[in-house]
Amino acid sequence: MTRWMAWAGVLILAGTAHAATLYRWVGPDGVVTYQNTPPPSSARHVHVLHVHGHTSPSAVRKAVSALHPVVLYRAPHCGPCREVSAYLHRHGVPFRSVDVSRGRSALQGMKHKTGSTTVPTVTVGRDVLVGYIHSALKNELAAAGYLKAPKS
Repeated sequence: MTRWMAWAGVLILAGTAHAATLYRWVGPDGVVTYQNTPPPSSARHVHVLHVHGHTSPSAVRKAVSALHPVVLYRAPHCGPCREVSAYLHRHGVPFRSVDVSRGRSALQGMKHKTGSTTVPTVTVGRDVLVGYIHSALKNELAAAGYLKAPKS
């Protein structure tokens, strides 16, 4: 049903002037792909994104961040929190930073959304990374489409 609705949306919006279509899907091997051509029939979790204008890297990044927003839960004197923030900035990943030391509601919100009170905690879409493990963050960002996936 979802796939049918996605394709119906594509057909309806196909006539929209100057709109590029970007497809996001998960292949049988678990690799997330973004492309401007329809996915193969073996693709799972297909999302159709419509980007007005041309499909520039910044337009793709904007579409990716809408599907997989990144949130960094941090504290002011946390070294690993600064490392995560620097990594995200260095790679041009848009993210929201939440200082959990700014009151009980910020900490409670973090615990409710992530199940953790450890900093740093990073969410990429629905996925939660507790602590800072460089390779885990890199892989999660690549799977979400922010970074190029490492070659096998």
